[in-house]
Amino acid sequence: MAEIFGYYFFSFKCIVLLLVIVTFGLQIYYYIGVFGRVVFKSRKEKFPPPAPEPVSVIICARNEQEALQRHLKFILEQDYPEYEVIVVNDGSEDDSEILLASMQGQYPHLNFRTLVKDDIFTHSKKMPLGVGIKAAVYDLLLFIDVDCRPSGPQWLRSMQRHFTDKTDIVLGYTRLENNPLWLRADRFMQAFHYFGKALRHKPYMGIGSNLAYRKNLFFENKGFDGRITEKHCEDRIFINKVANRTNTKVSLRAEATTISALRISPQRWRRERLKELRSFKLCKRRHRFPELAEVLFRLVFFAVVAIAIIQFIERSGREVEYYPILFLLVGIFVLRFVLQIIVFTHAQRRLGEKRLIPMLFLWDIVFPFIYIVLVIKSLLPAKKTRNRGLWY
Repeated sequence: MAEIFGYYFFSFKCIVLLLVIVTFGLQIYYYIGVFGRVVFKSRKEKFPPPAPEPVSVIICARNEQEALQRHLKFILEQDYPEYEVIVVNDGSEDDSEILLASMQGQYPHLNFRTLVKDDIFTHSKKMPLGVGIKAAVYDLLLFIDVDCRPSGPQWLRSMQRHFTDKTDIVLGYTRLENNPLWLRADRFMQAFHYFGKALRHKPYMGIGSNLAYRKNLFFENKGFDGRITEKHCEDRIFINKVANRTNTKVSLRAEATTISALRISPQRWRRERLKELRSFKLCKRRHRFPELAEVLFRLVFFAVVAIAIIQFIERSGREVEYYPILFLLVGIFVLRFVLQIIVFTHAQRRLGEKRLIPMLFLWDIVFPFIYIVLVIKSLLPAKKTRNRGLWY
C-alpha cells in the first residue's frame, strides 16, 4: 500500500511540476511575446513620417451639450494643417445644435449633421456613424467619443503619421480619468491584449474612442454588419472584419492617446463588458473570447504553483532534498513578478498612465474569475431592456 501511495505521490508531483513549467512558459510568452510588443516596440521609425494627409474627425453625440462644450475645442484646435470635424447630433433634446451652430463661426472647419429623434424606432450608434462617414470630405477618418478629449495638440498628427499606402487602420489608446483604479487597470490590461495581438499581426478589435481608418475601406467592405444592434459594439465588429496582418498599425505615443472624462459605474462597466463579449459572436470564431485563453492559463498557473508549494513544503519538512524544488517554485513566481514590474512600468509610461501598478497586481489575480463569469453570462440570452443610450 505504501509503495502504491508513494508511486501515486511521485506521479502527482511530476504532473504538478510539469504544469508549473508549461504554464510558466505560457506566461513568459504572453508577457514577452504579446504584452512585451507594446513595451519593447521601437519608437524609431524606419521611414520618415508621410506628409500630413487631410483628415475627417467624426464624433457622435446625443444630449451631450456639456461634453461638447468641454471637449470639442481641444479637437478643433489641433496642430494640423488641413482637417475637418464632423459632429453628428443624434436626436438631442438639449441645446447641442445651438452650441454647434454658434461654434461654427469661430471654427470654419467644424461641420455638423442633425438626426431627428424618432420615438418609435430606435437605432444603434452605427446609424449616426454612417451619416458622419458619408458626410466626410476626406478619405482618412479619425473617430473619438464625445466624452473624450485629445491628450494634446499633436493627437491628430500622431495618429495620422502611421498611415502609408499599405496601412488602412490605426489603433489608439484611451485612458480613463476620474475613475477607480480597478477600472483604469482593466482598460490598461485590455489594451495590452488587442495592441499586443495587433503588433503580432493578428489584430482583432479597436475602440471607437480613438480609432482611424480609411473611408474607402468602409465602403469597399459594405459598411457595418447589418446584424449590429444597440446591444453590440460596432467598432469592434467592423475592425474584426476588415483588419488583417498587413493593414493595421498601433500608435503607442503618449501624445496619440485620448482621455475619457466619463464616470463609469461598476454596473455600467459590467454591461459594457457583456456588450463587448456578445459583439464577438458576430466576429471571426477564433476571436470569440479573445482574452479567455490567457485568463485560463493564468488561473492554472496560480493554482498549480500554490498546490506545488504546499506539497513540497510538507515534504521538505521531512526530506531535505525537496528544498531545491521549493526554492525553484518560489523563484518562478518571483521571476514572473519581476517581469510584470518591468512590462507594467514601461507600458504605463508609454501610454501616459500613472499609479496603476499596485492595482494591476491585484487585478491580475481577481480579473480571471470575473472574466469567466462574464463569458458564461454572455452565452446566456440577453434580457430585454430599454435602450439607455449606453453606446455613447
